[in-house]
Amino acid sequence: MNSNLFSSGVIKEHYEPLRNLADIEVIEKIPLEERVKRWDFALNLLDGCRDDPNRIALHITHNGNIDGEIKTWTFAELERRSIQCANLLRASGLGADDVVAVITPTVPGLFATMIGGLLAVRLFPINWMLDAHALSDLMQRAKVKLVIALAPTPGFSIWENVSAAIQSLENPPQVLTLHEAFSLPAAHDLLTQAEKHSGDRLMFDRPTAKRDTVACYVHSGGTTGHPKIVKILHGGMVYRQWGANNGLAFTRHDVVLSDTPLFHIGGLLVRGLVSTANANTAVIPSILGARDKTYMANYWRYIERFGITQVSGVPTTLSVLAKNPPTTENITSLRPYFATGSTAMAPAIQERLTQITGAQVMQSYGLTENTSHVSLDPRDGEVRARCSGIRVPYMKIRIVKMNEEYEIERECAIDEIGMILVGGPGVAGGYLDPSQNKGAFLDDGFFVTGDLGSLDSEGYLRISGRQKDLIIRGGHNIEPGLIEEALMQSPSVAIAAAVGKPDTHAGELPIAYVELHPGAKISAEELLTFATERISERPAVPKEIVILDKLPLTSVGKPMKHVLQMDAAKREFESALKPLTCQWNLDIVNTGGSGLAITVHLKNVSPTDRNEAEKILSAYSTPYVIE
Repeated sequence: MNSNLFSSGVIKEHYEPLRNLADIEVIEKIPLEERVKRWDFALNLLDGCRDDPNRIALHITHNGNIDGEIKTWTFAELERRSIQCANLLRASGLGADDVVAVITPTVPGLFATMIGGLLAVRLFPINWMLDAHALSDLMQRAKVKLVIALAPTPGFSIWENVSAAIQSLENPPQVLTLHEAFSLPAAHDLLTQAEKHSGDRLMFDRPTAKRDTVACYVHSGGTTGHPKIVKILHGGMVYRQWGANNGLAFTRHDVVLSDTPLFHIGGLLVRGLVSTANANTAVIPSILGARDKTYMANYWRYIERFGITQVSGVPTTLSVLAKNPPTTENITSLRPYFATGSTAMAPAIQERLTQITGAQVMQSYGLTENTSHVSLDPRDGEVRARCSGIRVPYMKIRIVKMNEEYEIERECAIDEIGMILVGGPGVAGGYLDPSQNKGAFLDDGFFVTGDLGSLDSEGYLRISGRQKDLIIRGGHNIEPGLIEEALMQSPSVAIAAAVGKPDTHAGELPIAYVELHPGAKISAEELLTFATERISERPAVPKEIVILDKLPLTSVGKPMKHVLQMDAAKREFESALKPLTCQWNLDIVNTGGSGLAITVHLKNVSPTDRNEAEKILSAYSTPYVIE
């Protein structure tokens, strides 16, 4: 065993109880700088590889088929390939500050790419599901010098989108490829070319990173179509490793599922590279991760086969598991708690998972701009329904009232809802575009999250939702989660999302979209009755429920509410404009957050039609143009 794994101060064999804020304050009596001995996350990754070189670092199965071939990489192999990748990148003429975009689902070579990249260059993992236009935009803004992308692979359009994106750039970057574990390498394969370089040591000078050294870029979710690029610091990544280990009592003996995209901050760290830095074995079940239906059907068999120690998944994934429990599978390898986040989980789902697994579901709250977790349920304390735990040690949370210029007016009282501000060692180094920092990254080190919430007397954080997601019905603020939780209690509902639709009298009215479990048979009217009985606030009862075959989801399983908001607006305005006798069509665009703007194109129009269109549209608060 390599003692360096423990000498860095980020992982321990045994952890003190973590029950409440008092325990956190005891931890904080020792400054974080005395606990963490080094702030270079890339070196932590190498320590994880060197702890037990012969241990399996990666198990890989093909498309969720647990009965098929299983490939493996040892930690020695992972370290060798990672160092080879680092040496190749530098030999290609790239420097420490040059940006390398990585556009691929999770394949074994991605782990070597990430480690090698953090050693040699400035990595930029990008959502591989983006189209060519979005990829081109991100590459141009980040001044990408090299792209590492999934080679042409059946069922994926990544290579085609990357190729089109590169062709549109003024200075096209060079391209290398990665291949799926059960396919042969393609042209310009990164790992093949890297084999020409040393895997024993770095062939270039690399100073140890400092706490404020930029490690990589990660882009935000980009629900408005123009994601922000966040500068992630080595210090933030190391702190995230320390915070995850302290909160979840990770040890070097854990075995985890790598089924979350590594371009998302949670997948990149807590469910990704942190496991490698901790010398944990990771299982890659499918190139599609939790999106693979075969894998999800075999989920409990994966727990048994590989001795998985912690359940993994965002709430939308976990809701599917809660309604498809294990039958004969032995899942006793699971530890007594695991964390989820992303969106609030319905208490009924949370309770059901605990019944199934014997493990407490710990809610968390995190965001890219804080390098992941801000708060987490105390592993040895109370898990409070509809809350996202208490602050992680050394993090700070403020709830404030802000004016329209995002200036702080006052601090909120206990249980009073306001804007959530976070500060501490997780806060990122700002946005790549400095102009976007104004009103977001404050001079005192706090970040304005855009989320609304409150703190109770014992420090538990309750998220009310994104400010832009609140449904404002005649001045009454409605939290979408209230509607979504009610619908998720139905055994027929797989995913639910509530948004506001335009209304001439109330400004907005709540409407809910749901995706049913396969084979479920329930009508929208029956669901509305079901939800009405479980929603305590009468104004929050949705005016309509729309059942979709598939809800549009982000890469980490969050409903794409901006898409649903546009759909709700389209339904409303198409109905409102039916009285027009002329031909017309409607364009709706998202102007940022929940902002919408509509354009109505009239054909063969008479003055009467135009006046009627003006009369209809002017009754709404939504900006409009008539052409």
